[in-house]
Amino acid sequence: MPARALHQALLQPSFYPHQPATVGFRETHVSRLYFAGNYVYKVKKPVAFGFLDFTTLSRRAFFCREELRLNQRFAPDTYLRVAKIRHDAGGFNLDGRGETVEYAVVMRLLPEERLLPQLLAKNDAALPRLMVELARRLAELHRQSLICRDGGRHLARVQRNWAENFSQTRHLVGVTLDAATLAWCEAFVRDFCTRRQPLFRQREEAGKVRDGHGDLHAEHICCTEPLRIFDCIEFNRRFRQSDIVADIAFLLMDLDFRGRSDLAILLRDEWCRQLAEDPGTIAPLLGFFQLYRAFVRGKVDSFLAEDPAAPAATRAAAATDARRYFALALGYLAPPALFLTCGLMGVGKSTLARRLAAACRGRQLRSDVVRKELAGVDATTAVHEDFATGLYAPQHDRATYARLLDLARTELAAGKSVVVDAAFARRADRDAFRQLAASLHRPCVLLHLRCDAATLRARLDQRQARGDDPSDGRRALLTAQRRSFAPPAVEEGALQLDTSLAAPDHVEFVLGHLLHHHGFLRQ
Repeated sequence: MPARALHQALLQPSFYPHQPATVGFRETHVSRLYFAGNYVYKVKKPVAFGFLDFTTLSRRAFFCREELRLNQRFAPDTYLRVAKIRHDAGGFNLDGRGETVEYAVVMRLLPEERLLPQLLAKNDAALPRLMVELARRLAELHRQSLICRDGGRHLARVQRNWAENFSQTRHLVGVTLDAATLAWCEAFVRDFCTRRQPLFRQREEAGKVRDGHGDLHAEHICCTEPLRIFDCIEFNRRFRQSDIVADIAFLLMDLDFRGRSDLAILLRDEWCRQLAEDPGTIAPLLGFFQLYRAFVRGKVDSFLAEDPAAPAATRAAAATDARRYFALALGYLAPPALFLTCGLMGVGKSTLARRLAAACRGRQLRSDVVRKELAGVDATTAVHEDFATGLYAPQHDRATYARLLDLARTELAAGKSVVVDAAFARRADRDAFRQLAASLHRPCVLLHLRCDAATLRARLDQRQARGDDPSDGRRALLTAQRRSFAPPAVEEGALQLDTSLAAPDHVEFVLGHLLHHHGFLRQ
């Protein structure tokens, strides 16, 4: 039966017995979801990816039943039944007459406004409380989950999963994945699995390997009363049956990815308290599995980006997210470090700083914001003054860099990475920050950003026209800044970055440079 004809039928409200007013549609790399009124119908695509095989009708039927059974552990009132999609002379129907041509998992529609990504997007005030409640619910589910006894083979399964990931992503090098990122991840995994064999064995013997969720991220959590967790992995039990740390690590990684590492810490700490897990003991495993989860998400989004049947916008968004996940994976390997941007206005310092800070779960310290905070000026208020006058006079420059230095010291001392987003036009300022990093035994990476003059001017014009950026840089000041700018000398060892073109791999390049010179963070 042609998939397109079935898809068109499922988009019609008249197809469903309850006659919804409209039918919405979304898809992933393995499923198509139809939102029909108060219900969702999930149809599996006839695809095979090595780690799953839905290519035959009988396999799709089996895994629909498995999805129902397994997810009823987490949300029994959400997962309702498996429906048969049939076809006769009158066309397609649900559970009626004719030949069974497909199956659908039928679920109750959850309120979209209570999905965790929605609450994160609007920074809901209840999020800290919800993280504590979620941690307690997850701890309860992990206590109740079936213990998996497999004769000490858990580590072997983990290594197999990693080997499969590496094999399935090699063709992505140069597309969504940097070759150096792949190499660093492979090296780290080999090292970790060798050194941490006793920890894997101890955890398995203690009954910590359980039949869990396997795909526990924000999109699968609805913050209703009670909390509903859904869409666990049904298609491959070796992805679902693992150390409970692997389950919670997925959600922690997802919160990191969404820029909410603060909530990840709340969730982690309460989950550890509930299960009497020692945070120090499990920290290495958490880091290892957060890396794993980021890498898997990068792979999954890359597959969607390659899907010729997906809309162009969906594929483009998936490719962007895949690059961000792979950058985050690399960030989990990197030691805490101090990064300094350096370059003229409009060269792209803030864009790179924001992406780099996200990958490192660190803090971006932006001179434009700090300067205005010190002066009591709102960050987005435009201050149009001549170069090196008023708010940008030398005394304000010195105060701004002194404050940035203090803030960076606090973050570095706490073991976090920092990206200082400033022009760093004077070597004396660069030297002061390098000395700070050395005093705290942290690496310091100086990033010298450059781009062609036409691009620079165009960016400045676009930013000024928007009027929503803390920077007051504009093309009228560019010549004066260029005259006063002292580029890094050769002996400063700056990493040279050409930002003339959009380069999504700049973050991975920078982190790869850090790892090359300082090695990965040994867990």
